[in-house]
Amino acid sequence: MQPLSLSWRRARPLFLQLVWVLLLSACGKPDATAPAPASADAGAPAYVGAKACAACHAEQFELWQDSHHDLSMQLPAPGRVLGDFDAAELNRQGVDSRFERRGDAFLVTTDGADGALAEFPVRYVFGVDPLQQYLLELPDGKVQALSLAWDGRAVDAGGQRWFHVYGDEAIDHTDILHWTQPSQNWETMCADCHSTALTKQYDVETDRFDTSFAEIDVACEACHGPGSRHVAWARQPTDDASRGLELSLDERAGVTWIMDPDTGNSRRSEPRRTTREINTCAACHSRRSRIGASTWSGGQFLDSYQPALIAPLLYHADGQVRDEVYVYGSFLQSRMYQQGVTCSDCHEPHSLALRAPGQQVCLQCHDGARFAAPDHHLHEADSPGANCVECHMPPTTFMQVDVRHDHSFRIPRAALAVEFGTPVSCLNCHADQEAAWAAEVLREAGREPPGESVHWTRRLAGAEALPLEARNLRLGLASDALVPNIIRASAMARLDLSSDSLGATVVGQQLQSGDPLLRLGAARALQTAAPGARVQFGPAILADPVLAVRLAGVMVLAPLGPEVIPPASQAAFDSAVDEYIAAQLVNAERAESHVNLGNLQRHLGRFDGAIAEYTTAIELNPQFVPAYVNLADLYRAQGNEPVGESLLRAGLEAAPGQAALHHALGLSLVRQGRAEAAYEELRIAAEAQDATPRFALAYALIMDAQGENEAALAYLEQSLVRFSDDPSLMAALASLYQRSGNTERALELGGRLRR
Repeated sequence: MQPLSLSWRRARPLFLQLVWVLLLSACGKPDATAPAPASADAGAPAYVGAKACAACHAEQFELWQDSHHDLSMQLPAPGRVLGDFDAAELNRQGVDSRFERRGDAFLVTTDGADGALAEFPVRYVFGVDPLQQYLLELPDGKVQALSLAWDGRAVDAGGQRWFHVYGDEAIDHTDILHWTQPSQNWETMCADCHSTALTKQYDVETDRFDTSFAEIDVACEACHGPGSRHVAWARQPTDDASRGLELSLDERAGVTWIMDPDTGNSRRSEPRRTTREINTCAACHSRRSRIGASTWSGGQFLDSYQPALIAPLLYHADGQVRDEVYVYGSFLQSRMYQQGVTCSDCHEPHSLALRAPGQQVCLQCHDGARFAAPDHHLHEADSPGANCVECHMPPTTFMQVDVRHDHSFRIPRAALAVEFGTPVSCLNCHADQEAAWAAEVLREAGREPPGESVHWTRRLAGAEALPLEARNLRLGLASDALVPNIIRASAMARLDLSSDSLGATVVGQQLQSGDPLLRLGAARALQTAAPGARVQFGPAILADPVLAVRLAGVMVLAPLGPEVIPPASQAAFDSAVDEYIAAQLVNAERAESHVNLGNLQRHLGRFDGAIAEYTTAIELNPQFVPAYVNLADLYRAQGNEPVGESLLRAGLEAAPGQAALHHALGLSLVRQGRAEAAYEELRIAAEAQDATPRFALAYALIMDAQGENEAALAYLEQSLVRFSDDPSLMAALASLYQRSGNTERALELGGRLRR
């Protein structure tokens, strides 16, 4: 479980794709009784409930009982509620919250949506260890995740207390992170992954949910799919090889791991040929957004969900976990995944316990005599540093107390940390040292990783830190078959192909890949390509067998306008547009979805529809900046600049201090010939903590236009340092130097750009 990340709060993207935070994940509004077993008919598969599975699968059912999946969400009752509700109190930032029990009811008094203290009933409890959260019901019926949680750890570990999941961050009822805001809504941010077969219904007109689930917790059919056909088969067995199962999670069946005495590592007795298990787990153990009507993906992850790829804010520059991204994105980077390891090789899938305690789970496949030895780990035996996990799965703490381990199983690369400031696990224990010290220790021990200078982690980090090299580094990653596919896809997705026909050709070749992740990365990259490349490759994307790729294809072709769609692809495009709209409406309560729909309607020339969607986004979330910016830009395109200006000012009243709004307002004022007023707006945007190179460029240009040539040059020089030699800033600086007569500096900058 994870509340909306602070990094996302500080750096909201201007044109937000439908990939936002997967936070908690839970229930619906009926009670928690399991459905009755379905009749043994040949109709559509139906959910039958865990009790129907227990008769034949008693061992698995027993393992599942009281697991984190079983306890993912529960109705509040004695024995299930772990927090102190015996009139306990917590004072935080002037708010006196109180936790009480009256009979069977559990109640919380805290600040509501208007900032005033009010009493709210606990509808559901979330999780058990290391913390338990509580879902409260607002007067309008919405169920929200309270940011005050119970620390379930032992007293000597600092637990058995109430705390705030955002720590000391100042958050009041006006903040988007407040527990009453849309960012903490249970249906939106929680429900998918804490229940089985969630059906979310939302009415935009009434702003009301009518959500249900088959079972309150994560039960058998959350992973195995609806079980009615399997129950029918069990009652009357046939020669059906599938045994009525919707999905066979049998990738480990008959497989052994064979130790190689030369390397000390094991290999799979036969290759893993499918990704059904990983895709099934990814539905909840990934950072993703839902695009399908069903929460069960049937092993086809990208037909129901759209994953977040490896990118800043979520991951460090070298791909290590930064924000709460769960496991999928890091595990797919690992050599273990490349060698065929699946989730259940390490985790028993019903109890969720490790297959062996501690680092013994690692030594199932890695020779302990070689790797659990001081010569390898460079620490005393049985010390913390001798534990495989500490070095190869460094932890990050989320929600103040929830320790999660990186699953990329990478080699510590201290030299990379020295060069790019990326984390190195050595410093988690040796906090008084620096990366250079760790690099020297590893060098002296002869433990520098092989191929360090060309390893994909260095190229990935370099693409973020070295803008002038980013294009070539990312294209190189995209084309390198030895690089994990999620890294290749992520590198492609961050390319700007607007004036890069060669790059578009290289990316377009990946549309032939058998891995849908690579095709998804290519499709996202081609959204930035020139019209010719979009027309060339767009039809292949629309014909892709995977929904997430087809949805990306809509935004490859739609911005070109309806008249540019190749006639032979018109029917496929229309079908994909229908899918795109349906995917957005899966999350109809989200402002992001309506901005995406507004963008689509604008591209299709349906301006009234676009205005309606942007307006709906603002009504749903008055603090959602992209809705204001995009709607104001549409008014600009229609010649209604003053209307756009008024809208942007209204946005700043609802979301004060947002750099993107100040920037957009400044540009509007420039277009209206009000340069003096624009100057201040562009300055505020450029000096904001989350400013972009584009904001800095606009401020420098208006300084120059106002006759402040020397100040503009100095500011651009500072911005080059701040934004790591951004090419657009460098080009503008070269132009200003040339105009001011400093030909030497202009030529130097021009040479750097050419190189």
